[in-house]
Order: sequence, then structure tokens, then C-alpha cells
Amino acid sequence: MLRSRCARLGFLVAPLAALACSTPAGGRAAVAALGFDDGSLDGWSRAATGGSGPLATWAIRADSAAVSAPNVLAMVASNHASEDRYNVCWSRALAFGDGELAVDVRADGGELDQGGGPMWRVQDANNYYVCRFNPLESNYRVYVVKDGVRRQLATALVDARAGSWHRIAVRHVGDAITCSLDGRKFLEVSDATIARPGGVGVWTKADARTSFDELAVSSERR
Repeated sequence: MLRSRCARLGFLVAPLAALACSTPAGGRAAVAALGFDDGSLDGWSRAATGGSGPLATWAIRADSAAVSAPNVLAMVASNHASEDRYNVCWSRALAFGDGELAVDVRADGGELDQGGGPMWRVQDANNYYVCRFNPLESNYRVYVVKDGVRRQLATALVDARAGSWHRIAVRHVGDAITCSLDGRKFLEVSDATIARPGGVGVWTKADARTSFDELAVSSERR
């Protein structure tokens, strides 16, 4: 598990060298974390896929229930009424191609939609992979977004309640994608739509207000 491979780094943006734990044999690179305990979103892009209207508001805020105190990253206001808009916030600080990433996700609210999850191999706001859970629909899904069009790759029924933290973990090597929720593997699929490394970040849909913590990334060399 990514959480156990090095000491908790929480949400602190830092140079990759400062985040390295070790580089084991077998081609695995250092585990790193992207986060916000310094209170800054410098270097992070806030954008949207599809829909219309203003961009959503993302904020770093203190949260007494944070997995890694003191701060979380949260989508706090959608600022639009588009049911088909995806709110995205990502960083290019780490180029992710093959490896593992994981993040804690808490669904805080939303009438049209709830929940969210990590995005990876992000080329831009219209091209990336995303895995998310939705407590309103009781499902867990992985998608690829190509040229702004979302395509479902796999789905599973889950019991992931709003208001509680849930750990989403993704392993993506080559075309093979495996997605786990709270330590249990639910989704396995093969897809070659986006082969190039890209950024990593977080994603919500429509008015889903969601908090994120402990985003960890571990890259591999094939």
C-alpha cells in the first residue's frame, strides 16, 4: 500500500527530491505526495471539462477530521448549474505514466451528484483517466476522458457513504488498470486511449462538494 511505503507526507507541495523515501530494486521510483499543508495552490490548475458557466471554487482549508492534519483540498462551491460539467484540479509537478496513486476522498454534499476521485495521465482538462465513487448511486467507476468526452471503462456496486473518508487506490501499468476502494479491488480493465505520462489531480462532477487528503504517487519504470 502506498500509505505504508513511507512516512505520511500529507498535502505538502515540495520538490520531488525532498519527498523521496527510497528507490527499491525492480524499477520502482520514490513515493511522493502532493498536498496543501503550506496553504498554497501554486502550480495547480483549476479548470472544467464540458458544461458552461463559471469555474468551481477549490480551497485549501483546515479540517479537524483530516486524514493527515491539518489541511484538506476541497471543492467548496460549483458556481454553475451544469449537470454535465466535470470540475478538475491537477498538478504537473509529478509526471505519472506507470505506477500507483491513491487519495482519501470524502463526499461532503451535492444534490445532483456527490463524491469524486483521482485523475491521472492528465494531458489537459479534456484528456485524462478518472476513478470515482458516487454515494448517491452506490457505484464505483473508472473512465477515460478523450477530447472532452467521458467513456466508462468499468463499474461496480459499492457501499461508500457520504461524510466518511474512503481510500481510492489505482494501479496503472501499460494498458492495465486496477482500482481498489478501502483496500478491496473492485475494477480491472485494459485501455490504451492515453499512453503518455501526464499530471495527477482530483475530480468531481456537477455540484459534488468533496474533500481530498493524502494524495500519494508511486511511479514505475517498465
